[in-house]
Amino acid sequence: MPPSQNPAVKIVVNNVFSRIYGILSPELIYNLNTILSYKIQDSRYIIENIQKKPYASDWDGTIKLFWENEGNRFYTGMMSDVIDTLTKAGTPFVIADRRVIPPRNLEGMKFILPPTKFERPYQNTVIASMIKATRGIMQAATGSGKTFMVTKIIGSVKSGPFLFFVPTVDIMDQAYECLSDCLTTPIGKLGDGNFDIQHINVVMIPTAVQAINRNNPKFKIKDYKYDDEDDWDNTPLESKKAEAIDQLIRSATGVYLDECHHASSKTCQTIMENSVSAYWRFGGSATPYREDGAEKMIKALFGRVVQKISASWLIRKDYLVKPHIYNIRMNGFHGDWSSYQEVYKNYIVNNEDLNEMVARLAIRLKNVNIPTLILVQQYPHGDAIRKMIPDAPFIKGNMSRKKRREAIAGLRDGSTPYAIATTLADEGLDVERLGAVIIAGGGKSITRVYQRVGRVIRTFPEKNRALVFLFHHEARFLKKHGAKVARLLAVEPEFSIIKSTELRIMDDIDTILRPESTGLFA
Repeated sequence: MPPSQNPAVKIVVNNVFSRIYGILSPELIYNLNTILSYKIQDSRYIIENIQKKPYASDWDGTIKLFWENEGNRFYTGMMSDVIDTLTKAGTPFVIADRRVIPPRNLEGMKFILPPTKFERPYQNTVIASMIKATRGIMQAATGSGKTFMVTKIIGSVKSGPFLFFVPTVDIMDQAYECLSDCLTTPIGKLGDGNFDIQHINVVMIPTAVQAINRNNPKFKIKDYKYDDEDDWDNTPLESKKAEAIDQLIRSATGVYLDECHHASSKTCQTIMENSVSAYWRFGGSATPYREDGAEKMIKALFGRVVQKISASWLIRKDYLVKPHIYNIRMNGFHGDWSSYQEVYKNYIVNNEDLNEMVARLAIRLKNVNIPTLILVQQYPHGDAIRKMIPDAPFIKGNMSRKKRREAIAGLRDGSTPYAIATTLADEGLDVERLGAVIIAGGGKSITRVYQRVGRVIRTFPEKNRALVFLFHHEARFLKKHGAKVARLLAVEPEFSIIKSTELRIMDDIDTILRPESTGLFA
């Protein structure tokens, strides 16, 4: 920080937004506008749609994180960028931190390690760094123990209300179990029909946005979904419950948002901007970046990445198993379609060659006792594959919660050799026994691929490697997406990526499963 004997400006810091007071030169304003903004990838399609409307705006696709016409307001998470910009410009400044450090009003709450859990040496280092930073992102691979580490953070800061936001029912159950096992205080649960407010609460994200928008007549839950597959309840909250949850969010002294790579969505912005009292602000994700170029929004809402634990580091330390990723090039040309929807439908959903290949792989793995998860994007695709392997349960959003739990339990205890699942399994489905994942559906989101690999690399007794199957299609849109996926996976040096083909893959599988080779299960 430059000397502040004669500061030209003052930065006033608050939990969500901060402001710069003083006279800023036009050049400095320009630099702040440039650094504290980003342009949405492929925004031209959005702009074209806007321009068709009667009252078209002149928006150019840029998302602003700094507003000079609103008193030089900016997201507090971008503080390091603001300081760097002022320093480079030689502009002296002082910082007035107006954030209120919350009292430790939960001194009686203790963190106790239950017999069913264990600590890893690196976790305490991560926890200490996150607490020291007071806000930021925990970039940690699947299997690193994010939920456990956040639980210990909550047990250390001893301040409430503290809210643990989750996107799905399954993740809510897992977080609730971990918090309840480790903390000596009742844990609240809000969402999926639960309304129990305590000092520490697991809150479903759709419940939170409903409460915040309780007086908004234009509110529709579909506008806040991360993905079309999200099974978010649209039943309106009772007025008193909605008001209580809204007040809880505004009064929370600490928040953690799981899978924070969704932070550029309208949903996460709404929740984080309304958590006005939250001094402790954390996000967790294995992939805190986005293919739409919105990484700056993630930083704006949470702050910088404080700790990074890669999958490769965990593999080298034997905390995860090494994945062998087969990138299978599919032969055959099915036609030329202009839209992504048509290409996806014909090259993936209705592609009999692909679906037969997926079924053959699943059956081959079942025959050698390797539990397998088949991932699809759309219901019709899962239905098509299930016709070929009718004994495989299809885990999907419109499935009853009871049946979904039974299917997942079957994978966990080994009674179900394989299952088909939609994107709801991308995040938070923890089945350590899984030995293989077949990514049958393509999809535009390359970050989801990393999440899907994470489903299968958790350790389990006698499991010493994991198998992942991807499909490369020589088709418009899909070829480009496949190249992005390959680049993303290549970042991890411990990911073994093997090129294969539709004709060769079964021989490749037989090679790795030979008794004389090092098998999947020792």
